[in-house]
Amino acid sequence: MDIDRTTEGIKAILGYDIIDGISIEEYERWIWDVHVPDLLANPFLDRLVFNTVIRPITATSSGSETAPEATTFYRIAELHFKDLSSYDSYLEWFEINPIPPERGPAGRTAFGFYVLTDSVQAVRT
Repeated sequence: MDIDRTTEGIKAILGYDIIDGISIEEYERWIWDVHVPDLLANPFLDRLVFNTVIRPITATSSGSETAPEATTFYRIAELHFKDLSSYDSYLEWFEINPIPPERGPAGRTAFGFYVLTDSVQAVRT
């Protein structure tokens, strides 16, 4: 099998839960009607991908244990950028154009992790 390996750019990847007391419906309304438009107003962000977690996986395809305890989040989100310079510009843009606190994730989102990654895609050719 031939495999094509392509660099995709930079991603900020974050896993989070919804803060207790916020319903899923309320959270989804806020994220789609308020937060996504605020984020996409930044011209350096190429796209957002939301991966809502169905269930944790405790074993790999070869049967190895993935973690001693099942880990889960409400969602794993991806913020896609062309390159590291675009990510740096994204941060600078928000310094000049901050999201007002009442529109932001504080009080709604409990972040489990937030990391910046170099992304490579492998595809069968």
